[in-house]
Amino acid sequence: MKTTIRTLYKKGYNKTQIGRMLGIDRKTVRKVLKENEEYQDSSNHPPEQKTGIWPSMLDDYREFIEIQLAKELSITRIHQDLQKEFGVECGYTTLRDYIAKIRKSQPHAYMVLHSLPGEEAQVDFGYIGTIKVKGVPRKAWIFVMSLSYSRYMYVSITLDQSVKTFIRCHTEAFRFFGGVPQTVKIDNLKAAIVETDFYEPTVQRTYAAFADYYGFLPNPCRVYTPTDKGKVESNVKYVKENCFKGRNFQDIDEAKQFLMSWLTDTANKRIHGTTGKKPETVFYEIEKRKLKPLPTEDFIFSKSGTVTVRTDCHIVHDGNFYSVPYTYIGMDVDVIEINHLLKIYYAGKEIALHSLCENAKGEHVTDKSHYPSNKTITQEELLSRYREKMSAVGEGALAFLEAFRQTEMYQCHHYRSISGILALCKRYGNDAVDKACARACHYGNITYRSVKKICESGLYNLPLENESERSVNGNSKIRNLADYRKMTELGVISHE
Repeated sequence: MKTTIRTLYKKGYNKTQIGRMLGIDRKTVRKVLKENEEYQDSSNHPPEQKTGIWPSMLDDYREFIEIQLAKELSITRIHQDLQKEFGVECGYTTLRDYIAKIRKSQPHAYMVLHSLPGEEAQVDFGYIGTIKVKGVPRKAWIFVMSLSYSRYMYVSITLDQSVKTFIRCHTEAFRFFGGVPQTVKIDNLKAAIVETDFYEPTVQRTYAAFADYYGFLPNPCRVYTPTDKGKVESNVKYVKENCFKGRNFQDIDEAKQFLMSWLTDTANKRIHGTTGKKPETVFYEIEKRKLKPLPTEDFIFSKSGTVTVRTDCHIVHDGNFYSVPYTYIGMDVDVIEINHLLKIYYAGKEIALHSLCENAKGEHVTDKSHYPSNKTITQEELLSRYREKMSAVGEGALAFLEAFRQTEMYQCHHYRSISGILALCKRYGNDAVDKACARACHYGNITYRSVKKICESGLYNLPLENESERSVNGNSKIRNLADYRKMTELGVISHE
């Protein structure tokens, strides 16, 4: 049994695991191992000097803890696994302090990575606080690209970390250098890396196309490993401390102007702490000629996607609305952003083209020709059409139209009432509706309802009274419509 315990322990099993495997108490396992250590110490080694370091209840699980730390698991997760797998009863703070001692006793070792001239550039963003843009404080970052061999660098101020800004900064940096390095080491920014993975990180589609166009290889850093791009990390810190810290700028234009002067007169001409040389000198004497040449034309920035055409004949792109021909309502269309233009395609055919609405949200960019013809007609064209239709009905109908345009009803509903009157023609005929309109005008009742009542009651057959006949000694001789209904029921008035 003792031999088995010692053998299992040498193979890497801890005391608790050995106890479970052999069906014995953990204390028994510890006793056997302690006897073996005392025997080996007394026979082969002099007694160890006390170091003043007190043993911990977690010493038996140190190997397990170190393995979990190597997997980059959190202390909370390791604490849970210790309780679940080994039944260890210790507080979170106890484990945290124990892990701190492990990390302190095992300092990490790093290799010095040397690059050949023109081989590599490193890029990163650094937050520098707020800067006024048109009088409004905005969050600002610095984009830094540093050539790994010469330490020659380019810096620009940005207001976001979008894909478009990231690519624009690369383009400006390549122009500043007058060439392109073989690789660009990038952090796992969303602007460049869609999915972080140790073995095969997924590069953002547009950035990958940009890299292919300029002929460099994007090289993502390992997750949580800032030392992979230590050169640019130190340069970001240097720019923040030396250029921006303790300085106040009136606006972003002043900050950009100062940055470029500082970059050319100070940063790139300083004696670098690691190389002991001026970055500018090394760059122009050695590295510049090793860079790949710039392409003859700039990369056309594009951003694509698929969206659905809404019932209002618009699509949504970056928070703004762009019109599409109404025949594509409900369909999925392809959207491609190229520089300052937005192109919309369906089945490979371009169906709409708009100027891109930048630096704004909620704006509508509309081409009225994308609406149905009956939605884009002007008021003058609409009036002309209704005049033709009412004239075809008769002079009374045309007079009603002109009188109707002076009423409050027209201001609220425009030509909806006229549409209703034209619809009455299908039921009562043009002649009846024309007479009804003339009668409504005669008595000043310019409404759709009055014309409909006259048609329904057959009152259009009655002769119109003269103005002198309407009132005698101030008494009106005009009958109420209700009286006419009664006369109709008695057969006095016929619908024919």
